[in-house]
Amino acid sequence: MLQATQVSPVAHIGKVFFTLGGVDYVCSANAVTSTNQSTVSTAGHCLNEGPGEFASEFVFVPAYEDGAAPYGQWPAVELVAPTQWTTGGDIDYDTGFAVVATQGGRTLSDTVGASGVAFNQATGLSYTLYGYPAGSPFTGETLQRCAGAASPDRLGGTTSQGVPCDMTGGSSGGPWFVGSGSSGVQHSVNSFGYDAQPGVMYGPYWGSVIEDAYEAAQG
Repeated sequence: MLQATQVSPVAHIGKVFFTLGGVDYVCSANAVTSTNQSTVSTAGHCLNEGPGEFASEFVFVPAYEDGAAPYGQWPAVELVAPTQWTTGGDIDYDTGFAVVATQGGRTLSDTVGASGVAFNQATGLSYTLYGYPAGSPFTGETLQRCAGAASPDRLGGTTSQGVPCDMTGGSSGGPWFVGSGSSGVQHSVNSFGYDAQPGVMYGPYWGSVIEDAYEAAQG
């Protein structure tokens, strides 16, 4: 039985399309509160090779479902990630932020809302995870949700935390909300899993390094 369950689209959560190293990919992302009202959070590997080049043709499609884009498509004008990711590929810092262009004079936050963010929180909290997994048995066409308490990484020794969740590739960058539901405060993103530990999704700990990247993006 799948841990992930399909849910109705959420205005501020969306699917991301981008090109990296000449290959087209998909990820997930979420609109977050920001001074510029145009910032989305995602995984670092959804916008930078870690280490290496930044993505091109990065487009955020909020509330995506079955090809529909009810709030339009929002191309990025700036991509930001911690240097620990962009120059070192350190999975502990696998988070990035994209600044998207305004559409018809309206900002992203004006259009779809935005989630609050939190950094340097306690570990072991309970989270609700969202994403658009595209690998089998999922299709990438619908929003999926998991929920559970976070546990430390005892396999790889990272500072990331794991939550019971069997979402697949394409869900990367989807938001982790503290507590239940999509109206909470975001405190991580879907990052990676281990073949030796199926059914667990890991997300980076959002500490001061990722907070600095967020501040750089939202300014």
